[in-house]
Amino acid sequence: MTQGNTAFLTVNEVAQLFRCDPETVKRQARSRKLPAFKFGKAWFFRPRDIDAMIDDAISAAHQES
Repeated sequence: MTQGNTAFLTVNEVAQLFRCDPETVKRQARSRKLPAFKFGKAWFFRPRDIDAMIDDAISAAHQES
């Protein structure tokens, strides 16, 4: 387990980041297209996982062009 203060993003924060509906974020998390974990009824996202996913998507887009 890591030490320190790890801040997690909520569904609403990820939705704001991607400028999409929170339901879209939940749907993507359920289908494992977004790296997330569920605690109770709430979904949480590690910022570094979201950043890595964005970096991978940008790299893939650059390779296609």
